Order: sequence, then C-alpha cells, then structure tokens
Amino acid sequence: MLEFEKWLARVLLLNSALALGVSLGLLGEPLSGTGLHLVFGAALLGFLSAVLSLKRWLPGLWGGALYYLLQVASYFPFDGSASFSVKAGVSIGLVLRFPNAVVVLNMVALLLLAATMAVLVWRQRTKLSN
Repeated sequence: MLEFEKWLARVLLLNSALALGVSLGLLGEPLSGTGLHLVFGAALLGFLSAVLSLKRWLPGLWGGALYYLLQVASYFPFDGSASFSVKAGVSIGLVLRFPNAVVVLNMVALLLLAATMAVLVWRQRTKLSN
C-alpha cells in the first residue's frame, strides 16, 4: 500500500502542475476573474498536498481529498445565473442534462478521490493496530 500511496501523491503532483499551467495561461486559453482564482487556489492546494503526501504526512492526504472534491462536480445553469466549475488537471466528464441546468461529473477526480479516501482509511486502520 505504501507504493500505491506514493503513486497517488505523484499523480496529485502531476495534476496540480497541469492546473498551475492552466491558471498561468501556459496551457489552454487564459482564465480570468473568479475562475482564475479558483483554479490557481486549487492548484496550490494540490501542489502543497502532493509535497506533504510524498513525505507521508496525513494532512497531505486530506488536502488531496479536498483538491479532488472541488473538481468532482460542475454546475452550469441555462438561465445564466451563477455556475460552479473547477477544472484543475485531467478531466473526463459524465454529462447529466436536466431541465434547468447541466451537471458534469468528473470521473477521474471521483476515482482519485475514492483512492485517496481508501488510503486515508488504510492509514487510520494501521495507526490503530500499531
């Protein structure tokens, strides 16, 4: 499980580096306004969490879980009201179309969130058994 935890931390580092590239305008079209601040903040959270996870510090895993949780769902209403979307890193979406809005579930973020939570549970169980 230690190797899986290291792999998960490296994937988080890669995802946050991609998000940082997007927020700085190096990858894709430049962001502006609130979207820029959200993606940049998420990228920094992911980067810091990845570094802490590589050192096997528990707050790194919690930060990684929060990083992926921010990306799991995006909401786009048809009436032009406030939407929510943080696309930081790799995204493969499942699009759900409703009468008033579109919800996009990021399947990659959902999978990595589940893996991070599994490592957190494993770490908690091994801590209790020692």
